[in-house]
Amino acid sequence: MFLLRGMGSDQRGTAVVELALVVSILLIIVFGIIEFGRLFSRYQVFQGAAREGARVAAIRRTDWSAAVYDAALPYTPSNPPTASTTCTESNIGDPVAVGWPQTFQISIPLLPDFSTTVNIRGVFRCE
Repeated sequence: MFLLRGMGSDQRGTAVVELALVVSILLIIVFGIIEFGRLFSRYQVFQGAAREGARVAAIRRTDWSAAVYDAALPYTPSNPPTASTTCTESNIGDPVAVGWPQTFQISIPLLPDFSTTVNIRGVFRCE
């Protein structure tokens, strides 16, 4: 009975505390959505750059690495791209893969920073 009597008389600060808790959680969710959207955008750009590098390598051009960097703009791969093979007359139809390990940094306010490494890879057949 004592708890019920004190509850109705002094609740001036509870609304502020509840607002602070709810707003902090909502901000984490909103900034998390924004950060993961940016991360996914960068991932898609790098996947496209790897496919472009593999396409250039498949037609026996030697500038496939430059094609990767050009297609990845405005971002830069965190590691240099590598090709699995060099296309020649003798290996027509064999797959050539261009890829690299890419490190992504995730930074959401009110949470510790997190980084993860993903293998980026594009594959085409040698022509």
